[in-house]
Amino acid sequence: MDESLTLWGILLTLTALGLWLEHRFRWAARLGSAPIILILAALCANLGIIPQRSPVYDTIYGTITSLAIVWLLLWVNLQDVRRLGRSALLAFGLATFGTLVGALLASLLFHGRFLGDTPRLAGSLAASYIGGSLNFVGVGRALNLSDLLFSAATAADNLLTAIWLATTLSLPSLLARVYPRRDEGEVVTVTPLPTTSAIAPLDLAILLSLAVAVLVLSTALNQWWPLIPTVVWLTTLSLAVAQFQWTRYLRGTGALGMFGLNLFFTVIGAGTHVPSLLPVGLEIILFTAVIVFTHGLVTFSLGALLKLDVELIALASQAAIGGPTTAIAQATGRHQPRLMGVGITLGLLGYAIANYAGLALAQVLSWMGLG
Repeated sequence: MDESLTLWGILLTLTALGLWLEHRFRWAARLGSAPIILILAALCANLGIIPQRSPVYDTIYGTITSLAIVWLLLWVNLQDVRRLGRSALLAFGLATFGTLVGALLASLLFHGRFLGDTPRLAGSLAASYIGGSLNFVGVGRALNLSDLLFSAATAADNLLTAIWLATTLSLPSLLARVYPRRDEGEVVTVTPLPTTSAIAPLDLAILLSLAVAVLVLSTALNQWWPLIPTVVWLTTLSLAVAQFQWTRYLRGTGALGMFGLNLFFTVIGAGTHVPSLLPVGLEIILFTAVIVFTHGLVTFSLGALLKLDVELIALASQAAIGGPTTAIAQATGRHQPRLMGVGITLGLLGYAIANYAGLALAQVLSWMGLG
C-alpha cells in the first residue's frame, strides 16, 4: 500500500510539473504538457525512480482514462458544429479524408514490417490524427495494440504533432499565391470553451457520478453485445448526454478531462523502455510521418482546388492532427482570433468522430488482408 501511495504521489507530481512548465515557459507552451509529462515519466522509469509496470498504471490506463474520455466528450455541442458553416466543415472533412488516405498508404508500405499489427497501428494513429490523443488511447485499447507499439507510436505521434504544428504555422504564408485570401463570411465565430474554471463540490459530485454511470453502462452494453467495443458505447453515450443543456453549466468538465488525459501520459512514459523501442522506433516514425504528410498533401491540395481559405485549411488540419489545443495555438500563432472558437469546435468534432473512423479503418484493412 505504501509503495502504491508513493507511486501515486510521484505520478501526480510529474503531471503537476508538466502543467506548471506549460503555463510558465513559452517553449513548454508550444510543446504542450502531454509530451513534457511523457518525457519526465520516461526519464524516471529508465532511471529506476518509478517501476515500468504497476497495478497503479492499470487503474489509470483503464478507469481514469475512460472517465477522462467521458468528461472531454461532454464538451461536444452538436449545435455548435451546425453553426460552423459549410466551408469549415468541408475543410475538416478534407483533413479527415487526408488522414485516412495517409493511414491506408502507410499500411500498404509498412505491412511487411508490422504484419498483423498493421490495422491496429493504422487505426489508432488515424484516430489520433482525426481527433487527438484521447482517441488514440480509446482506439488503441479497443484494438489491443501491444504495449511496445503503443509506447513507440505515442512517442512518434507527439514528435510528428509538434513538427506539423510548426509546418501549418508557416504554410499559409508560403501558399498565399495558391490560395488567394478572401473574406470567409460564412465561417461564424464560435465562443471558445473555457478550459479552466472553479469546480464547485456539487459540480464535482455530478461529473464524477455521471462519468462513472456512463462507464458502467458502456461496459454492460459491451458484455451484452461484444461485437461493439466499449469505447464506441462510451463515445456514443457521452455524446448523447452532452446534448442536454444542463451539461453546459457544470463547472470543471474540461479541467477534469484534461487532467485525466495528462495523467495517462505518465503511464505511457513509464512504459517507455528506451532499449526496447530502438528496434521499432524508426519504422514507427516513418509510418507516422507517411500518415501526417499525406494528410497535409491531400488536405491542402484539395483545399486549393475547392478555393477554400488557406487559414481555414491550416486550422482544420491542425484541429485534426493535434486536437483543440493545437488548433488554439494555430489560430493564435497566425493572429486569427476570429478562428479560435472555430478551431476548438472542429477539434471537439474530431473527438466525437475519430473513434468510429479509427475502428472502421482497422476493420477495412483487415478485410483487405493486411491484418
